[in-house]
Amino acid sequence: MNYSAIWSIGLLAGLLIMPVQATSELDNIIGSKQQSQAQAQRTQNNIAELDEKTSETVAEYRALLRENAVLTTYTSQLEKQVVQQQRLLISLEKNMANVRETRMELTPLMQQMVQVLTLFVEQDIPFLWQERQLRLAELNRLLDNPNISVADKYRRILEAYQIETEYGDTIETWQAPLPFSDADKTVQLIRVGRVALYYLTPDHNHAGYWDNSSRTWLDLPATWLPKVKQAYEVADNKTVPTLLALPLLEAAHTVSATSQQEAL
Repeated sequence: MNYSAIWSIGLLAGLLIMPVQATSELDNIIGSKQQSQAQAQRTQNNIAELDEKTSETVAEYRALLRENAVLTTYTSQLEKQVVQQQRLLISLEKNMANVRETRMELTPLMQQMVQVLTLFVEQDIPFLWQERQLRLAELNRLLDNPNISVADKYRRILEAYQIETEYGDTIETWQAPLPFSDADKTVQLIRVGRVALYYLTPDHNHAGYWDNSSRTWLDLPATWLPKVKQAYEVADNKTVPTLLALPLLEAAHTVSATSQQEAL
């Protein structure tokens, strides 16, 4: 048996097998390196993703901190406003209580004011009688109306007082039947302030005055007729205002009574 030939063949087979094994190991090394690189890439990607998420979380956290600071400031401001509103509410409740008390005090006062004004008009000379009575009736309706505020009622009463006061500073004339008289004839009435009320007949030939003490009309003597005519012309704007020398009620009453006694 030729051992030399067999050894040669074995050696040759070994040489042929060695490159194959080396190549396989090299492939294993390369594959392992590629796996390591892939794993490293995945790890890097995970780190990058985590870093991005961390940045977003930090940004969101900071935004929440800012929002919380704003909400804290806003809440503090609201608390201050609530305190102020509570104080205002307490003040309003006190004012409302004062208003209710004032309303309770004003109601009888206003009733008394209307009663006094009514009595005053009834005892006054009877000029613009119907107009003034209607005004008083309206005031009484206002007092009984719960839908009208106390302020409006009080204002209307003061307006009525103001109108009555202004009558004392004016002179006017108008045509009307004699008030508180059975005569149906229309005359020219002349009011001088609230001191005197005269009348002229349509032909201006007779004059008279209202005697408030007796609550009747009395004739004036003919001597006073020019003065009453002058007052009428001033009141009717037919002449410039001037100083009027008119008979006062008591003086005129004395003159009229004397004239009547002389006639008897």
